[in-house]
This record gives sequence, C-alpha cells and structure tokens, in this order.
Amino acid sequence: MIKKFFVPEEDFASMIKSALPGKEIKKLNLITTGWTNIVYEAETENESYFFRFPRDDFWIRTIVKDCEFAGFVKGKTSYTTSDLKLLNDNNRFFSMHQKVKGQALTEKMNDLNAEEIEKLSYEISDFMYQLHSMPFEKEEIFSCDNIGLDLVDFLNELIEMHLDQENKTFWKYQEFRKKDNTCLVHGDFNPGNIIVDENNHIAAVIDFGFGGFGNKYFDISRIIGRLPANFKEPIIRNYEKISGEKLDYKMLETETDIWSHIDSGYIKYMQKVGICK
Repeated sequence: MIKKFFVPEEDFASMIKSALPGKEIKKLNLITTGWTNIVYEAETENESYFFRFPRDDFWIRTIVKDCEFAGFVKGKTSYTTSDLKLLNDNNRFFSMHQKVKGQALTEKMNDLNAEEIEKLSYEISDFMYQLHSMPFEKEEIFSCDNIGLDLVDFLNELIEMHLDQENKTFWKYQEFRKKDNTCLVHGDFNPGNIIVDENNHIAAVIDFGFGGFGNKYFDISRIIGRLPANFKEPIIRNYEKISGEKLDYKMLETETDIWSHIDSGYIKYMQKVGICK
C-alpha cells in the first residue's frame, strides 16, 4: 500500500527547494510544535515560508480542506487570512504559505494590559462575526468530499482516530454533536492561530484545517477556552454588541468544557505515539 502521508526521516529540504524555484534557502527550521503536521520554516533572503507535511491520511485530507476553505474566505473579511498554496510530492499533498509578520497571540496573551485586551477582544469578536455572517453555498467552497465538512462530522472522525476510548465515550453523549450547522466556522480558533502585530492588532488569522460548516458557539467557546480568563467577558460582550444578539452563556460554558476535554485527550494521544512530550 502506498502511503500518502509524510514521515520525519524524509528529504524535506529537497521538496522545499523544489517549491521555491530561484530562491536560495538561507536556513531551514523544524518547528517542533507541529503535532498534526511536520512543519518547517524556510528562510530566504527576503521572506520566510511555512511548509506543512501531514503526518497521516486524516491530516493530509485536512490540508486540502485548509487550502480550499482559506481560498474561499480570503478577501471576504476585513482581516488578513491564510494565503495558502497546495503542493504535492508524488501525489502527497502539503501546503506552503509566506510567513506573516508578527507573533502568535499565544506568545503575548499573558502580557497585555486591560486596554490592549479590550482592543484585541473586539477584533477577535469582529472577525468571528464576519466569518459567521458570510454568505456561502457549500459547493462553492470544497471540491473534496472525503473529509468532514461539517465541523461535528470532522470531530467525529478526529476523535475516532486520535483519542482513547474514554474520550470517545465522553464525546458520544454530548449535545455538541447534534447542533445545527448554520454558518461558516474556523473550527480551531485558538490563540496560536491568531497572529498579532507590534501594536497588538490582528495581523492575520491562519490555519483553517478544521474549517467548514458549524455553529457560532463552536468558535466562540473555542477561543474563550484557550485564552486567559480576562479575555472572556470582553469577547462575549463585543460579539453581542457587533451581532446585536445575546449569547447563551450556559451553552458557551458547556462547549468550552467539551473543547477542553477534546484537547486534553488529543494531547494524551500525541504523547502516547511519541509526537508530543
């Protein structure tokens, strides 16, 4: 059987060089936090590029979804989003994008003052609302049909393949699984996927591999569960102000807990297979 995914021992330098014709690679860095993909940063004379090589067949299909979803939303919000290029090596897909200047919010979120948190919380809420309000037809976004395009279907497959039995049982009985999928969602809207500039404004939103059709509570609960507690109130308040609608706080709390359980279960799986320590 021919494998369609990538393993750490491969000659990634050659693949990356082929993807950047005419550019001299000054430095090639393995990003060790890449759990779902083997991630490299390639530095050239004037720019840097990120390459993502999927670790299994599930994530190789997700790379295709990431590129197609990012391509659909590009230019449809007032924020910069991933500008991805889908590449392949012997019919194995991987992605490339130019590095956005800035830092992941993960690196700065604990050092912001109240005014900076308020400003950034507004932008986070505004991006979510613009995405959730975006008109779409399903057939305009995806050409692939072998990966969960509804977020719940995607999570069903993710959990079945990558979590242990305890977490599979936990997921089975969650109402989260039965929600109507009424809008576009990022799906993995966490501070690692929000790039901020030197003035602590959103520079870009990246990584739409979980993106698809879902419910606004999926994204809102995801981000407030992964940020420090002092972001929660301003994000909720600003989303309500921008949307003109009150949120269901009980639903937010429930789904934040569910995301936390999924995250911890996935980390345990990554530790078990030796990808995460």
